[in-house]
Amino acid sequence: MRLTDLLQLIDDLNINTALYFKNEERLYPLSKLTIENGRCLLHVGPRAMTKAKLIKIVGHMHGRGIPLLIKIQEREIHIFGLQIKEDNGTVILM
Repeated sequence: MRLTDLLQLIDDLNINTALYFKNEERLYPLSKLTIENGRCLLHVGPRAMTKAKLIKIVGHMHGRGIPLLIKIQEREIHIFGLQIKEDNGTVILM
C-alpha cells in the first residue's frame, strides 16, 4: 500500500479516527510517522495517532505515492489492506 492509498481510503472518516496495526491477532497503536529513503514509516507507540494528526503531518507533502510500511522495533512490515471500524472509530492496517 502507498501513503496516497491510505489517505484516499480514510478520506470520508471522522478526523478523530485512531490508527492501529494488527499483527498475529495483536493490535498496536501507530503513534509516529517518518519519511526515510523514499518510504513512509508508521511507528508503533504508546498512543494511537488520529486521522487529524496524520493529515496535519502529510497534508502539504508532495510525492505521496511512496510505499507505506509499519516499523516495529527494527522490522519493517508491508501493509496490504485495512479494516475500518466506524462504530469505535478505528482503522486497523494489516
